[in-house]
Formats: sequence, C-alpha cells, structure tokens
Amino acid sequence: MLDVKSVLHGLSWLAPEVALTAVVLLVIFAEVLCRKDKRPVGFLALVGTLGALALAAYAWKVWPAAQFCADAPAGPQAAFGGAIAVDLYAIFFKILFLSAAAVAIVLTQPVVARWTSGQGEMFALILSCTLGMMLMAGANDLLMMYLSLEFASVTSYILAGMRRKDRKSSEASLKYIIYGAAASGMMIYGFSLLYGLTGTLNVAEIGRVLAQHPEIKPMKTVLISTLVMAGFGYKIAAAPFHMWCPDVYEGAPTPVTAFFSVGPKAAGFAMLVRFLSGVFQTSTAAPEGGFDWKLVMAVLAVLTMAVGNFGALQQQNLKRLMAYSSIGHAGYLLLAFTVFRPDNVAAMMLYLVVYVIMNLGAFAIVILLEEKFGIETVDGCRGLGWRAPWLCGLMTLFMISLTGLPPTAGFIGKLVLFGQMIHAGGTFVLTLVVIGVLFSVVSLYYYARIVGAMFLVRPQEEEPAPKLAVPAWIVLWLMAAGTVYYGLFPGGLMEITKRAVDGILNTI
Repeated sequence: MLDVKSVLHGLSWLAPEVALTAVVLLVIFAEVLCRKDKRPVGFLALVGTLGALALAAYAWKVWPAAQFCADAPAGPQAAFGGAIAVDLYAIFFKILFLSAAAVAIVLTQPVVARWTSGQGEMFALILSCTLGMMLMAGANDLLMMYLSLEFASVTSYILAGMRRKDRKSSEASLKYIIYGAAASGMMIYGFSLLYGLTGTLNVAEIGRVLAQHPEIKPMKTVLISTLVMAGFGYKIAAAPFHMWCPDVYEGAPTPVTAFFSVGPKAAGFAMLVRFLSGVFQTSTAAPEGGFDWKLVMAVLAVLTMAVGNFGALQQQNLKRLMAYSSIGHAGYLLLAFTVFRPDNVAAMMLYLVVYVIMNLGAFAIVILLEEKFGIETVDGCRGLGWRAPWLCGLMTLFMISLTGLPPTAGFIGKLVLFGQMIHAGGTFVLTLVVIGVLFSVVSLYYYARIVGAMFLVRPQEEEPAPKLAVPAWIVLWLMAAGTVYYGLFPGGLMEITKRAVDGILNTI
C-alpha cells in the first residue's frame, strides 16, 4: 500500500529535483507559446535553474537542522524505500551540476539564436540531462543508478545531434548512442549478476552480504566488476571506454560539448564513489578473495592519463584537443580511488570543482572563437592575441590552470589530490603520483601550443576584434575569478568538500 506521507517526505527532500522538473515543463510550454522570439525561453530556463540552485544551497545551509520537513530526523536520509540517498554528498553535487547548467545555458543562448528550430528543445534537454545527473548523485540502489544514468545518457544523445543538418553532429549522436548502448548493456548485466548473488538492490546491503560470504569465488567478482566498470568508464570517458569522446565532442554543438565535458563526467564520478563505498569498501571478501579492485583502478587511471595526454599532442581541432584533455583529467581523478579514504574522496571532489570552473572557462572561449572569429583549430589562433588580448589572456589563464601550474586552482587541485595520496604512504602510491606529475608535464606542451599560436605570431592584417556580449564577458570573468581565487584561497572549498564526504549515506 502506498504510504502518502512517506512519498511527500521524499519529495520534500528532493525539492531541487522537483523544482527543476517543473522548470522543464514550463520551458516546453514556453517554446510553444514563443513562436518567433525564443529569447524568453532561454531566460526562463536560466531563472528556473538558478531557483533550483537556490533550493539546493538552502538545503546545504540548513542541513541537518531542517531538511524541508519539520518532523524529519537529523542526519542522512534515504527517500523512496532507500532508492535515493539524501545527504550532504548528494547536495554538494546538485549544486555543482546546477551551476554548470546555468553557465551552459548562458553560453547556449547566443549560439541557438541563429537556429531556425530546436532552440527551446535545447534548453529543455540541458535541464533534463541536469535532472538525470542530480538523480545519479543520490542514487542508492542498482536500479536507481541504472535508470538515472540512462536518463542522463538518452538526453545527451539527443543534445549531441541537435544540429540535424550537420553531418558531424548526426554522426556524433549516432556514435554516442552505439557506444552508450553497448556500455549500458554490459553495466545492467553486471548489476543483474550482483543482484543474483546478493538478493538485494541496495548498495550498502550488497556490501554487507559480500562481507558475510567470503566463499564467493573471485572470478565472479572480477566478471561483475568488469561489466559494471564498462558503464562507469563510458560515462567518465576513461580508457578503454573513451572512444566515443573525441568524435562526440567535435561533432556536437560547442555549448553542448562544454556541458558534456563537465556535467556527465562529474555525475559519473559521484555515482562511482557511492557504488564503490557501498559494494566493495564494506566487503572484506574482495581483496582477501584475490580481487583487488584498487589495483584495477590504478591501471585504468594510468591508461586513461596516457591516452588522454598523448592523444592530445597531435590534435589540431580545438574541441578534439579538449576532448583528449578531459580524458587525461579523468585519469587524474581516478587516482583518488586507489587510496579510497574520506580525505582522498574530498580531494577528488575539490579537483572536480576546480576542473568544472577552468574547463567551462576554456570552453566559453572556444565557443567565442568559433562564433566571433570562425576559428576551430590551433593554427587558426595564430596572432589572435594581438587582436583580442583580453580574451586570449583569459585563455592563457585557463590553460595554465588546466596544466596545473601555480597560482591557479588547477595547481591546488592537483596538489591536494597528489598530497593526500602521498600522505597515505606506500611505494605503489608514490609511483602513481610520479606518473601523474609526469603526465601533467606532457600536458603543458599541447596547452602551450594554443597560447603560443595566439601570442608568438603577429597577424598579417590588423583587424579589430568583434565585440562580445555582456553575458559572455560575465561568464568569462566569473570563471577566471574562480580560477584565481581558489588558487590563492582554497581553504573554504576544502572544508566544504570534507563536510560533504562526512555526509555520505554509506560511510566510507
């Protein structure tokens, strides 16, 4: 029998998701009503996203005192029969996703203004994908994990192919669907085997059952983990599940590529932490039974860093270069899973925040280069620093931060991540840190190529740079301010990430 009170409590804990769902419906209706001028649709999407962001920020502020329900018990909650966790960890990622969506909407508005169709659908799909990512962050059982990941993925497939008359966009969408379907099939098969072994969908219960039955053969655990990691690896673009990433990033509309590079990737990591903390961290059977999943994560991290950084060295197209760059950063983030402790997870979350800031800033400039200058390649940037010094100066800042050089937020992100690993001790971990530093040195080459093309070559003709819209400048300066501020004063962000990890429902 349906417990109405329980459902209402669950919905009240998920107020940001409920609000965003309402905004999606309003955007769809507004698309129908605004037949000629679609600008109000984008404005409505932005205001609605900021409203949902305010609700998520309020939830963070009052936790655990209020939680929207006067009679709610203090501490982490599990809504809808334990399917969705409601804790500071989930709220942290909701704020991150909504912030990224707001920036993506601002960057999308001038691009879709010239489209003859699909403008309102673009905003509705971005918001729907964000809703799926928010559910991924709180998903607490296998079925909810799969459904939320598919929700985010299906909307992503459509977003990639929004330019229907563009062959590259259609090709990107098709490749995304094919790779996504294969990875999704393997993942759900692994989930079904895990359910068959344990008899439960809840990740915490699965971990306890595995811990109580060490007789489970290691081969079964290896098979299940390989299948499940195919799904997670596809979502975070980790090698060898990365093959879709460069083609999709190149073919999708550039604002969509910017959103893909930060949103779904962060959502994949958020769900992966919750899955591993429940299923394997509480299970003594995994390492003692002969299967060390942390070693597997180390191999994936090194392979992903190698593919990302070496793949980016030979790229001319800016979006493909940034695609391989995002693969490399996924490798750095995977290093945190080799020492799976609260401090390391907090360091990974800090790195995700600064990665979102600096990567969105870099992509904002890539969008402007494409829209205002018609530039899509590294060679096309030659001499641009003399025509648009402020724009190229900001691009230099983001490239320095993506490399991990001081005094930027990217440097702090890598410093904290590698520092926590070194603090854990051990020759194996120290070796991984050295490998990560060496790959960071490699990344300096392809990021410096962009900066060098902009400033080290004078243009043959001095042409005035086109004026940029005010919203674009606001986004750029906000991202630049965040990159510098968190590079100089990271203490507040570090405290926030530590508090978020303390709030995770399945204690690490």
